[in-house]
Amino acid sequence: MVSDELRQREASGRRMGVIEGAATRLGGGGGRIVVLDDHERQAQRIFDELAVEHRPVVESDPDKALIAVRARADLLIVNIVAKDFDGLRFAAQVRSDEATRHVPILAVVDQGDRARSVKALEIGINDLLSRPIDPEEMAARVRSLIRQKRYTDFLRNNLDSSLELAVTDPLTGLHNRRYMAGQLGALVRRATRGGEPVACLLVDIDHFKRINDSFGHDIGDEVLKEFAVRLATNVRAIDLACRFGGEEFVVIKPDTALEDAHRIAERLRLHVSGSPFRVGGLEDPLNVTISIGVASTIGTEDTPDSLLKRADEAVYIAKAGGRNQVVAKAA
Repeated sequence: MVSDELRQREASGRRMGVIEGAATRLGGGGGRIVVLDDHERQAQRIFDELAVEHRPVVESDPDKALIAVRARADLLIVNIVAKDFDGLRFAAQVRSDEATRHVPILAVVDQGDRARSVKALEIGINDLLSRPIDPEEMAARVRSLIRQKRYTDFLRNNLDSSLELAVTDPLTGLHNRRYMAGQLGALVRRATRGGEPVACLLVDIDHFKRINDSFGHDIGDEVLKEFAVRLATNVRAIDLACRFGGEEFVVIKPDTALEDAHRIAERLRLHVSGSPFRVGGLEDPLNVTISIGVASTIGTEDTPDSLLKRADEAVYIAKAGGRNQVVAKAA
């Protein structure tokens, strides 16, 4: 069911052009396989058969096997009728561990041992291999499990990448306006219900159109990238730095009063204006300044739009007053 859901989402992503890749090239060979078995001769036979096509590692100690599985294994084969350890318990541990829960498990069982086989499937073991082991059957089951894991990993990684792209500005690497809107809404709601205030910094690069007109849009893009780096390195880890659009940026600051936000904004302004931008393609560095409007939540009727509007009005005042300054608007 999970694989089917991932396939459907990946198909949608491909139609929208946000997912690329080549899942058809994912095969079931060359897998990193960990074999946990205390039966020496049986383990050696499994190793010999698998070594033709894969990269098996045999362990008889569950602790060492777990370390090997965590090291990016494609498959775990465990003897659940072992005498020296509890194979079912070990499989359950692997399945519950965050680092190994997606590793497929092939259990070696005694033929006709229905009770243990059912228990193995209940705890999440993917497939069963009955003793005495048939080499061709083992090879087919191993290839199938590895192929399925690789395909599911491929889908999951592609979806993670597409989700990241959906909330990230491609030029600057900062969060985009869509992501900011969702986060800001939740923070403002919390603040209006008695939580800590949330502040907003609306930042505008001064005379950015002049930079584009004088040096070209490529230089303008480099300025935006450099500013994004300076912005991201001058805010806290819990702050949300976003590209609002064009040369406008927004910083959402949770748990921050207006006075504190004003002080931080002034520090950012000085950092930008005090160090010229060295941009590839230009011999001389560019002097860049910014105007910042600051606002903070003020009451139970506040909304994300009203907070952004106050910050925008403050930016307008800063630009009308000569630019390269910070203005805080309380109400």
